[in-house]
Amino acid sequence: MGNHVITVLGATGKTGRHVAEQALAKGWRVRSAGRTRAAHGDHTPFDYDDDTTWHPAFEGSDAAYVVIPFNHPGAPERAPAVIEAAATAGVHRIVLLSTIDVDHAPADDPTRVAEQTLAALPVASAFVRPTWFLDNFTVGSFSGMLERGELRLPSEDSRIPFVDTRDIAAVAVAALAPNGPTGPLPVTGPESVDHHAVAKALSEALDRTVSYESVSAEEFTALLVERGFPRSYGEFLAEALIKVVDGRLVIPVADTVHRLTGRPPRSVDDFARHHAATSATR
Repeated sequence: MGNHVITVLGATGKTGRHVAEQALAKGWRVRSAGRTRAAHGDHTPFDYDDDTTWHPAFEGSDAAYVVIPFNHPGAPERAPAVIEAAATAGVHRIVLLSTIDVDHAPADDPTRVAEQTLAALPVASAFVRPTWFLDNFTVGSFSGMLERGELRLPSEDSRIPFVDTRDIAAVAVAALAPNGPTGPLPVTGPESVDHHAVAKALSEALDRTVSYESVSAEEFTALLVERGFPRSYGEFLAEALIKVVDGRLVIPVADTVHRLTGRPPRSVDDFARHHAATSATR
């Protein structure tokens, strides 16, 4: 197992950094591919905008973790070619970070196209399909709201089995292992909760008031644009949340984390306490 070599795309990102760290803990060699050096693994240059970096980033690896950076213009459209480059470079096990609702996406949805591309290749393939990241509130799209102590999303009282990215990474690492699981791997937290519960957990862990208010999709999108995100990205997230509100998307709790790791997934309270403890030491 010590000779197992993996390439991790996006090793500075929310899931990739945990994949790299957890893989190193297993004694694997990790090649962290990206434009900037990651905290874990050997740096390997990779740029979605430069296809000359693709093949070298994967060459010599047994497995690869592929992330599609949706806030990077052009990356979603190039993802299928990146996946094909990994297979051409000799990678025989590819794990794609997908989404929980990919089966309900339009035929031309980039994530769905990427899954179909990977499924057609002569490699072992796994599709990690997480629900909404709890980390979006702390280091992601909604971190500015947490800083202000106000979570403002178009979610009403809808419930989501939010997931900790450390658990997403644990499932990905299981799939990256020789003879690891393949196919769709839905990843959720242990229970469905609303945003009031998320705000309460963060309030108690951080010992300061964090509130939640349901707002219109327009206000939510404007808040993200104010934080520097593209309007199209804000509209994409708003539509995804509204699908849960109106029942077009129902997200059942999955047992994948427990089945592959032997422990239950982390709860919202677990996540909030971990965030409070780690942010206090920075």
